[in-house]
Amino acid sequence: MTCKANSAVLPKWQESDANACVVDYCKNLMDTARKESCGKCVLCREGTWQVYEIIKDITEGNGQSEDFELLLEILEQMDKNAKCEMSRTAASICIDLMKAHEEEWDKHIRRKRCSNLVCKGTYTVYVDPQLCDGCGKCLESCPHGAIAGKAGMIHVINPNMCSKSMICMSVCPKGAIKKAGAVKPKLPSEPVPVGSFDQPSAGQEGETMMRRRRRR
Repeated sequence: MTCKANSAVLPKWQESDANACVVDYCKNLMDTARKESCGKCVLCREGTWQVYEIIKDITEGNGQSEDFELLLEILEQMDKNAKCEMSRTAASICIDLMKAHEEEWDKHIRRKRCSNLVCKGTYTVYVDPQLCDGCGKCLESCPHGAIAGKAGMIHVINPNMCSKSMICMSVCPKGAIKKAGAVKPKLPSEPVPVGSFDQPSAGQEGETMMRRRRRR
């Protein structure tokens, strides 16, 4: 018995998209495959689910050192022995992308980083104090009340409450909502009047980075 769905339902990898993340794509690929599976083939049903869960953990910053080898092991079993064409194709695509982008996978798993800041577990969201004009649109849009501020004040995002829905980014007219990776910008800890927060100059930031490196 095989799935009625075929590989035509699977999303396509856009190699030319400079903003895409190969790990995030593979997660979405397996999410589609597991949802389209009829569940009659064990490797299709359990394999797509297992692979999806492992990659999802990686994108959330919870990858384990053995995940890369484990994923390849499961995917190769699916590629060789799954009965449906859809799951075999999904497995084959994942294997090829894992081998072609091994460095990016290692960055996600070992260093908890995503080159394009696509995977939620690898970045934080903040309000750029130099761009925020205190309009309040981000605060009103946040479904979790994670943004503090009021009219004329630089708004501040609480990272512990932020779900990274990125709704705030879409409504900010100043482009002040940004993502930060491993290097965190200097930010006010609470709302302060617009124009009152001074960031270090580029030279000062460079000196700070040099001091950090010397301590390692």
